[in-house]
Amino acid sequence: MSISITATTKVTGATPSRAVAYAVEDVERDLAAVTVPSERSGADIVLVVGPHNPETYEVRVAEGNLEIHAGDDFGFIYGLYAVSREVLGVKDLWFWNDQRFAPVPAIEVADDFTLTSKPTAVKYKGFFINDEVLLEDWQVDNDKEKPWRLAFETVYRLGGNMVIPGSGQRGEPHLKLAQDMGFYINQHHACPLGARMFASAYPGVQPKWPEEEPRFEALWREAIEAQKGKRTVWTLGFRGQGDQPFWNFDPRYATDEARGRLLSEIIQRQYDMVQAADPGAQCVIYLYGEAMELYRAGVLTYPKQVAKIWADNGFGRMVSRRQENNNPRVPAMPTNDGDNGIYYHASFYDLQAANHTTDITNDPRLVAKELEDVIANGGDDVWIVNASNVKPHVYFLNFIAAIWREGRIDFERTARAYAADYYGEDNADAVFDLYEEYWKAAVQYGPNWDDHAGEQYFNHVPRMLITQWLRDRQAPAQDLRWMHDAPSLKEQIEFYRALIAPAVARYADLADHVELAAISAELRGQDAATELIRDSIGVEAGIYEHSVAASVHVCDALLAGYDEDWKRAFYEAGLAAEEFDAGDRAMRDREHGKWAGFWRNDCLTDVKQSAWVSRQLMGYLRCVGDGPHYYQWLRDFTYPEWEKDVFVIMNMENHPTDDEIFAAMKTKWRH
Repeated sequence: MSISITATTKVTGATPSRAVAYAVEDVERDLAAVTVPSERSGADIVLVVGPHNPETYEVRVAEGNLEIHAGDDFGFIYGLYAVSREVLGVKDLWFWNDQRFAPVPAIEVADDFTLTSKPTAVKYKGFFINDEVLLEDWQVDNDKEKPWRLAFETVYRLGGNMVIPGSGQRGEPHLKLAQDMGFYINQHHACPLGARMFASAYPGVQPKWPEEEPRFEALWREAIEAQKGKRTVWTLGFRGQGDQPFWNFDPRYATDEARGRLLSEIIQRQYDMVQAADPGAQCVIYLYGEAMELYRAGVLTYPKQVAKIWADNGFGRMVSRRQENNNPRVPAMPTNDGDNGIYYHASFYDLQAANHTTDITNDPRLVAKELEDVIANGGDDVWIVNASNVKPHVYFLNFIAAIWREGRIDFERTARAYAADYYGEDNADAVFDLYEEYWKAAVQYGPNWDDHAGEQYFNHVPRMLITQWLRDRQAPAQDLRWMHDAPSLKEQIEFYRALIAPAVARYADLADHVELAAISAELRGQDAATELIRDSIGVEAGIYEHSVAASVHVCDALLAGYDEDWKRAFYEAGLAAEEFDAGDRAMRDREHGKWAGFWRNDCLTDVKQSAWVSRQLMGYLRCVGDGPHYYQWLRDFTYPEWEKDVFVIMNMENHPTDDEIFAAMKTKWRH
């Protein structure tokens, strides 16, 4: 025997809390998507309160209905999304991967059907929606809050229970939604206690301690009063304004001992304030950047009840992050002493070499092993994963979440299942192979397995090289010493070019293979898979294919400039601008349907800015090489041979723009 889930199925039973009501709405939406409207009566989904372990559920057929038994909000929420996934067939990443549905009259559920959950490997886990420039600029159904609700829904679907709902003060508009949906709320490490930034509250006042101690404490009390009793996981700490060490603003703290003493004092003060207002609340400190170095130096102390949050370097490795040219790679693996957790990056923004609009470029098996080692070393209390704008990172987010649920992962099995789930069995092998080719194509810029370049390496670095060349082409770029500490800029350019040039062919091959996979799916009539291949790995391949090629052209332009071959330098700069434009189009051309405008605000990697800076270089090179009268290049590239050296009148037509001269160069030099 079986029961039928139909369009008439309702979620009934126990009166849901506001948090559970959101999940109920989502399941009712899913029901409408997967069933054909009809009058046929079906079983209901019934919520039943019972004695269950926290955050667990059991789903079973009873009395002609599908019952979800749980003892708390999280149990019901997870149970509802489990029904959506296992009964209705709505995948965890359905929204981001454009899952399509073929509605049926009814879904049959066997009488002996059961789903039983178990506790997850990590206690508090979820997404930090950080550097959220794409989500913030985009809307769904004319609703700018809906992308955030869908992102939060995804956290629950993946088994999470905690979010940081945006970057610092940018998260405030989404905080209430996250609280209403029942999440634990953690706070940005740069905004301890979720307090307003000092510079925002007191413009023009230097954020110094102890001079401004009363003002800081007032901000902390304000934040505590606003968030106490609301499932808050409190972040303790003290950073300077602009997410940097406080001593950058106050040179009085010149030693590790002085810095550690002040930070320890403030952490204790904040902890006491939180516990007085919200007794028993979980508190954490982020051992991120300078805080981790102080902890390792033995000068940072904290209450033993506080969980330490260790951080990766932004590239998946549990070592300290590179800050400007300083890269000590201090080990940051949890140490099995007390409560421990991690702040981990699926996306990172460092203005150097990270991935912000694309997936991690390191071998996912090594990333998975690093996370399994975190569990083995006791880092299972808190996981906050920087998910950025979610959509560009779902491939890695899927298996990171598998580890926070299970504590370990069979990566290849999980990756192939992911490909089959979202691209279809016929395309699973091809998609798996494309992602394998993706990380193998990456440029390794350092000696460590995590030193593989994200798309920022091919946008920020060429812009930095151009800027320094225009400022002083003899002196090296000081802010690129982390890449190559050479005595001259020319050597830095030559190093960079030699390193990245072989990747041009690798990424061109990847882009070709993506298109072949898409065409193969298209020939089989699998339109959804065709579109998704181009929208996911296709976008990434396009960004890299064109950004890497553009970066090589930038190097060639600058090197030709050293030889005062101004025409060739101008031409190479023009080719760079064209390639960067193509990289921007790789994103913008995939804006269709609900994704209209999604990539418009690529303002952190900002591929379109790379094109703009390349055109600024073109203008300078033409000024030097063709100025001040701007007639010779016109003659060289648009006049016939018999006339270009005949000077009666300099020119008989308007001076062409840089783009027009570049077009003439292409016509002549490419034939």
